[in-house]
Amino acid sequence: MKDSLRVAIIGVSGYGGGELFRLLSSHPNVRIAHIAAETRANESLASIFPHLPHWGKIEKFPEDRPWEDVEVVFTAMPAGQSGKVARAYRDTPVRIIDLGPDFRFSSRERFQEWYKMDHPFPEGLSRATYALVEWNRDAIRKSEILACPGCYPTGALLGILPFAKNGFLGDGPIIVDGKSGVTGAGRGLTLETHFPEIAEAIRAYKPLDHRHVPEMEQGIEQLSGMPATVIFVPHLVPINRGLLSTIYMRLSKPLTAKEAQEVLRRAYREERQIVFPGVPPHTGGVRGTNLTAIHAECREDMLVVMTAIDNLVKGAAGQAIQAMNVMCGFPEETGLPMIGAFP
Repeated sequence: MKDSLRVAIIGVSGYGGGELFRLLSSHPNVRIAHIAAETRANESLASIFPHLPHWGKIEKFPEDRPWEDVEVVFTAMPAGQSGKVARAYRDTPVRIIDLGPDFRFSSRERFQEWYKMDHPFPEGLSRATYALVEWNRDAIRKSEILACPGCYPTGALLGILPFAKNGFLGDGPIIVDGKSGVTGAGRGLTLETHFPEIAEAIRAYKPLDHRHVPEMEQGIEQLSGMPATVIFVPHLVPINRGLLSTIYMRLSKPLTAKEAQEVLRRAYREERQIVFPGVPPHTGGVRGTNLTAIHAECREDMLVVMTAIDNLVKGAAGQAIQAMNVMCGFPEETGLPMIGAFP
């Protein structure tokens, strides 16, 4: 049997990094060789995440002398940080799987425009692949750097692309209403995510001006060949996990609800990690899994598509592992939970 794939996780102290550790710990083809976190170095993993097993001390990534005993490095870091890691490995066979935003845009200028900083490794952009697995497998298999989509773009694009790819999009913008659990805002302490501020409440934030808008528009054009304008309003809801996207699209011709559902089923007929509940999806039905639940309704030329994912699994760590499986030739569902915990 082939030796286990040796991997590292940088940014393990965040929710996405912790979820990576949890899932990779049970992956039969993986051995975790290093875990690192800049601000929590020398602490124990269990002191940060009490549900995770004992693991010595968390390291700092040695950028001047990067680890030589790894084959894949997962980065779950803020903007501008993952690119530094990729740059450190630029002349090596080590592959980078980034859960952050550094490689999601294809141009340096777009990154600078939306993140207000210089890109730390602009020459790496041409080496990177947008890792929405269901729509980009062939490129993922050959890539050196994988850019995992944001959680909101994941839920939105999986609902939009079957209709864009098949020429069903009509005039007008695509409207995406996204509602995410609080873990989607990250683990940093802010007033907006403080318990008394978010409990028993729901609020919209960054309407029309969120960084995921250009990511969605780029993803639609690159993966379907159809340019599109997206209006996106995200909402924070008082749950830990889950992301529900409701997507409104004007069609180029009328469809029935049954026909719209058939478009989705044809697009995802080979996808075991896409499920069709037959009714509007429930985030509780996918909690803790790498599944996407999807449903469509139509009235003449007005289409509404709804998707539900776990923002920490399919929206982050699970999608990254799914992409790693494709990249490394493992069965795609290996190490990924397919049955959730409910209630």
